[in-house]
Amino acid sequence: MSMSEKTNEYPLAITPYSDCDFTGYRAFLIDIPAVESLGATPEEAVADLEDAKKEWFAYAKAKGIHIPSPDIAFNQRVGYNGRVTLRMPRSLHQQVAQKAALEGVSLNSYLNSAIERAVLR
Repeated sequence: MSMSEKTNEYPLAITPYSDCDFTGYRAFLIDIPAVESLGATPEEAVADLEDAKKEWFAYAKAKGIHIPSPDIAFNQRVGYNGRVTLRMPRSLHQQVAQKAALEGVSLNSYLNSAIERAVLR
């Protein structure tokens, strides 16, 4: 496998997934959405992604399908720096701050946990 074929060079996405037979997570390569895997957890979906990529690359090469190069500038272009400015009503701010205090954590930690639960459910 050439260096450009490593999954970790392709930006990936993880989304909740549900159909009539399965509920879990779908991991896929943003540049090649056909390269996907499912798992009960986000970690399981990502763990199986490399095998899915190998299978798709073999199929694409056999069929003469163009294999796009990874968009290595994706993360740089998107600019994930870990900072988000969030505006909310004062009443919600108060409620969230009170819940954080009751749990003995900072407002930042509480919001991080709440967002993570919402995104990974």
